[in-house]
Amino acid sequence: MLPLACVVAAFQMVVFTTVAGLIRPGYDPSRNWISQLSLGPGGWLADVNLVLCGLWLLIGAAGLGHGLSHPRPSWTGVGRTAVSQGGLALPVGRAVGLWGGLDRAGRWAAGLIGWCGACLIVLAGVRTDAGIGYPPGVPATHTTVGLVHQLVAVTLGVAGVAAAALLGRATRRPYAGMVVALVMAVTFVAASVLVVLDDAGVWPGNPSGLLERVALFVGLGWIGLVGLEVTVRGGPSGSSASAPADPNEDETAGAATETAPAAGAR
Repeated sequence: MLPLACVVAAFQMVVFTTVAGLIRPGYDPSRNWISQLSLGPGGWLADVNLVLCGLWLLIGAAGLGHGLSHPRPSWTGVGRTAVSQGGLALPVGRAVGLWGGLDRAGRWAAGLIGWCGACLIVLAGVRTDAGIGYPPGVPATHTTVGLVHQLVAVTLGVAGVAAAALLGRATRRPYAGMVVALVMAVTFVAASVLVVLDDAGVWPGNPSGLLERVALFVGLGWIGLVGLEVTVRGGPSGSSASAPADPNEDETAGAATETAPAAGAR
């Protein structure tokens, strides 16, 4: 049930930030960023939201780390021929089951999701600076704390994009994961550029906040979907705990069996 925490994180973040952004006086959801909800009246509620969502992601990541760790063997070292040594046929190679890249992708994805959760908690404690028109009447500031907030936000964005792509690989839907990762990357980079232009007065009032929401909501929605699937099915779609039989190994074993009686006859 732990992966369901990812669903809770996604639902809570979308609902809280949408409602708070609409009812907060002077706040423009299309322009202002989600972290700016921590500023002004009622800002502590936004901090609580970030902390809780971060904790939900940490819990969900722990569940995904287990749920996406089903073995998916890949076969290597297969030999088809046999050689004679002292009248006994020996196989040159055999099938070797290995835990492949899909399993590693699941573990890495879970780790990055946990990192994203930790970043959200840090962002709640390291508030952003005032700027781009919020809070109303407060001049824009640029502090060291605000810079740290921005750096943590960047690591959150990068980790989220990587986690989205790896989740696609871990659930055997690589194209879906790449599409989500691409949407997140494009919207996050565009939002980051636009907020700089807004702050510099080059393009005031641009929709950087809206693009940030697209990146965050799409990423959380994808994580929540995978968490729900893992909870319902007990693992990613198409996963299997058993290794598929390798026909080459059977052929090699058969060749050895047929050659052994002949060697005994001699």
